[in-house]
Amino acid sequence: MKPSDYRIVQSLSYKFVNFDFYHYPNDLDKWLECPFCKQKPQVWSFDNGRETACGCLLEEYNQYNHFAICAESVMSVYKRTGNTKEYDSDGLRKNWNHFCETGEILFEKPQGGREDGRW
Repeated sequence: MKPSDYRIVQSLSYKFVNFDFYHYPNDLDKWLECPFCKQKPQVWSFDNGRETACGCLLEEYNQYNHFAICAESVMSVYKRTGNTKEYDSDGLRKNWNHFCETGEILFEKPQGGREDGRW
């Protein structure tokens, strides 16, 4: 999904639209502010991915449908390649910061999922 595909309907100043499983990254000083809501993101790492949440709301908002920048998890890389050589532990921050600077997203979740059902 390209940034222009997101219909951000509201930015909530000083209020995050996330859930209790999101947390601030340890290296928060290395993360840029969202160009829309001016907040630094919180992150969520789960079995098959990693994603951000800031103060931007989408038109149809819920815990799984909000503005987010994503990165592949170590387990997803392993299941996809059979090893972890391609895993970038800093990939989520790189993708977030690149989006904040350029509006481009480096890594996106496959639309509709992979054929084998994994991310």
